Amino acid sequence: MARRKGIGTETVPARLLPDFGDLKDLEQSAPIGLLPAAERLLLIGLIRQHENWDGVACVIGAERSHWVQISANEAVSFQSFLTLRLAAILAPDAARVDAEAADDSLSRPERLATQLSSADLSGDGPAILGHLIGAELAAARPYWLGQRVALIGAERWVGAYRTALARQGVQIDGFDPDELAEAGRTALRRRDGKDDV
Repeated sequence: MARRKGIGTETVPARLLPDFGDLKDLEQSAPIGLLPAAERLLLIGLIRQHENWDGVACVIGAERSHWVQISANEAVSFQSFLTLRLAAILAPDAARVDAEAADDSLSRPERLATQLSSADLSGDGPAILGHLIGAELAAARPYWLGQRVALIGAERWVGAYRTALARQGVQIDGFDPDELAEAGRTALRRRDGKDDV
């Protein structure tokens, strides 16, 4: 796995807020994954704002989404998806998600390539986004099934994921990434004795 120079990594399971030192990326070997320190910071903000929070967080970044199992303030495991990078290529202007397309790909993810081809030929950006998110939800089912999910990311993406998950009866809490990042930075400063808040 390629590592970014100067950042370093920790292997999951790992405490979200390390006891000391710089905040590192989290990695795991099966499936191979890398959760960047910036996304880890958001999760630190989540557990700072919601003490003893156990469950699943879906952190929706610029190119990848990360489904993270959190227990006892640790990232236990995670799974990452390139859904957003694919959406940016195939449907860059999609402003909403086609919920029926998401349901279809969630039910039959093996048909994703065909579904994307049809939606692409018809110029249906919301359907492309729906099929991509639906296939992701099919693969991430062990993370969200029967769980309360924290959605963290830009409102455009949180809204799309919320629409698809709500149709599956998932309880969802949405969080502002800027607020969580600030809460995470405060937690790091407090750990280092640089903030009395």
